[in-house]
Amino acid sequence: MSSDAAVLAPVRVGPGRGSVPVATVSLATVSFASTSFASGLAVPLVMALGLILVMAGPVQAQPAAVSFSRQVAPLLARQCGGCHVAGRKGGFQMASYAALMQSGMVQPRVADASRLVEVIATGDMPRGGGRVSPQELGLLSAWIASGAECDLADPTTPLEAVARGMAPPAAPPARPAPAAMAAGRPTTPARQARPGDVSFAAEVAPVLFEHCGGCHGGTNPGNRLRIDSLTTLVRGGRSGPPVVAGKSGESLIIQKLRGVGIDGARMPLGRTPLADDVIATIARWIDQGAEIDLLSPDTSLEQVAAAGRVVSLSDAELTQVRGDAARVLWRRAIPDEEPWVGRRGRVTVIGNLPEPRMEELADQAEAIGDRIREELVSGDAPLLKGGVVLYLFRNGYDYSAFWQQAHGGERPRGMVGHAGMFEDVAYGAVFVPSSSTDPAAAEALMAEQIAGASLAGRGTPAWFVRGGGRAVAGKVVPKAAAVRDWRSDAADGARAVGSPADFLKGLGEPVAAASAAGGFVMSLTGTGNRMRQCVAALDGGAGFETAFAETFRGGPETLYQTWLARLPKPRGRAR
Repeated sequence: MSSDAAVLAPVRVGPGRGSVPVATVSLATVSFASTSFASGLAVPLVMALGLILVMAGPVQAQPAAVSFSRQVAPLLARQCGGCHVAGRKGGFQMASYAALMQSGMVQPRVADASRLVEVIATGDMPRGGGRVSPQELGLLSAWIASGAECDLADPTTPLEAVARGMAPPAAPPARPAPAAMAAGRPTTPARQARPGDVSFAAEVAPVLFEHCGGCHGGTNPGNRLRIDSLTTLVRGGRSGPPVVAGKSGESLIIQKLRGVGIDGARMPLGRTPLADDVIATIARWIDQGAEIDLLSPDTSLEQVAAAGRVVSLSDAELTQVRGDAARVLWRRAIPDEEPWVGRRGRVTVIGNLPEPRMEELADQAEAIGDRIREELVSGDAPLLKGGVVLYLFRNGYDYSAFWQQAHGGERPRGMVGHAGMFEDVAYGAVFVPSSSTDPAAAEALMAEQIAGASLAGRGTPAWFVRGGGRAVAGKVVPKAAAVRDWRSDAADGARAVGSPADFLKGLGEPVAAASAAGGFVMSLTGTGNRMRQCVAALDGGAGFETAFAETFRGGPETLYQTWLARLPKPRGRAR
């Protein structure tokens, strides 16, 4: 057994969260007593043990120093490569660290809630006669429990290249400047474009995404140059950085686009050259410093371009763009079914329930949207520039297909609604309950997601989208049983997610994270109009951290820690 495989962590088994552990088991102890035992009984025994642990309750592995690049990537490539690295069997592919984390199969710091661990522990995977050893399963669990960190310079590096040792490690994290730390600001914020400046988001990112993304994105970019974010563009590929800030004449990207003074072909390869004025715009952007004016350097060009359209288009133009993009997203997720589509005020409703039910829900969505607008904005301002889209699904299978398209992984267990941004679409999605003892159940879910979509469209982080959606819905549909459940589930959700830092990073099981976020933001908003104040600051151009701190008189991490301290303690079993 290699030294890498010996990095194993004990798991604590208890009847439930907050309970006294009833056993401590180390996967390393279920090891190879002899060669014959290893070949005959060890793996089935550990698979059975894994199933018992998953079913019995939370399994919390103690953090261990496990390297993704040196230990986990080779394991995944060896055991899962044929089906889920090179291929996409079952709709799941982990072609890179980034793709694995986006899939939802790994819940950092919560090994027992990670689908990847579950399918291995129960023996469901790998198929075709492959076997994962006890040591390998323990290694994988230890990596997830310690935070599922990535030690690569580029998380999008193909996993096969990582497994072969061909990926450079991450550089040591730079220490933020003291002033930036004191102010709680990111060290690489977007710089607001000055009058006359070229907007990267509105004028450069859309061009690069459309004309360069096909060859310089994905898992095998041409010349190892990725152009899927400003960060990867500036980092460069085999030929070095293509952009020299302030010097367009020395920038390889301009030389390639013009086809002057270069080795090889003009870009974009095999396509019509870009117009001279378009190249000149990119050159001016480089000469002014090659900076980003919306979102962050690590944000995908697709998202940056979408944010640029929000700024550059009129409300009517953006509404049309979002409506068209919303239909495209539906066709990607459910290509064999034409949906019902209707616009009600600022909400475009798309779904596949029976037409009379869709008409009824669309009318409810319009009324709910009007009430949410009153909670979030003042005067005649719209709920959100360009409006929001509400997807309604008649069954869990369709909602799962949509989730997979929007998020690239399996829908988390228990998830019946969520909101977010996908390309140009600010959306809410709801699996509509067919029957319920609570007549307001569908209204509460729709209110939660319409409000969440309006916050997502303003660029707020995922935890605030979830929590703000529930806080606003609680005021719009206060008597719904779902609202009472959100309040009562908040403490358990917070304990399941973990530390304030984990919560703000979006770690933990998504349903628990939504419960925690709802309870937290509900505690902040109370009975006043603080959400409206926060949205006004966002619409006025303030960044989220600034808007949040000014509205709620403190930073998210500090206020979340204060809220945690006030939660009732869980009841534990007597010793």
